[in-house]
Amino acid sequence: MKSYLWVFILILMACKKEVIPDPEPALLIGPQNNNKCNTATQISDQQSQVNFSWQEALHTDEYELVVRDILTNVDQKKVTLRFTTNVILERGKQYSWWVHSKSEQSEKISKSEVWTFYLEGNSESNYFPFPAKLVSPENHSQVSLENGTLVLKWEAIDLDNDIESYDVYLGADPEDLSLALEELTTNSVTVTLNPDRYYYWKVATRDKKGNISHSTFGVFKTSP
Repeated sequence: MKSYLWVFILILMACKKEVIPDPEPALLIGPQNNNKCNTATQISDQQSQVNFSWQEALHTDEYELVVRDILTNVDQKKVTLRFTTNVILERGKQYSWWVHSKSEQSEKISKSEVWTFYLEGNSESNYFPFPAKLVSPENHSQVSLENGTLVLKWEAIDLDNDIESYDVYLGADPEDLSLALEELTTNSVTVTLNPDRYYYWKVATRDKKGNISHSTFGVFKTSP
């Protein structure tokens, strides 16, 4: 009887599926978030070579760096086994960047935080405001209304320090948002909403030179 029991235990151990850990998100180092990239190597009047670096991510075999031109939404991608790599970019522009961690043992791809920076150019400084960061409500959260209202909050940075106003877009469809409030001079606003609804929102930041940047979309659900 004991021999049958051991055979059964051995069969269970053999059939037990090995747990394969997913790759962890990389921690970004530089270029620093919401800052000027003045350490790049200039290679011409129009271009500079920018060094990107991040910390090693556990359970990761390779990394994919993604660099996005914020104005055109055009991405450059580069795969590397190291924790640093160089990309040639046009000067005088704003970029966002992030890193994908990949493993040969897992299908999951982990994404780091998204950072933004401005690559110095030759012309006189005229910085676009960085896309606003939506603070509250948290993305994909459910919120309770107070007397049918909710406070939206965000943060914004401009290297020229000349942000003039904000426009808030709100709606049920991220592809068809309506301009809910415009020319706000504060980083928060109270809006009237319906209960038990999904809402998408974004913020446009305008500086005194007329430059405009748009945040990513946020989404939340109001309680019944």
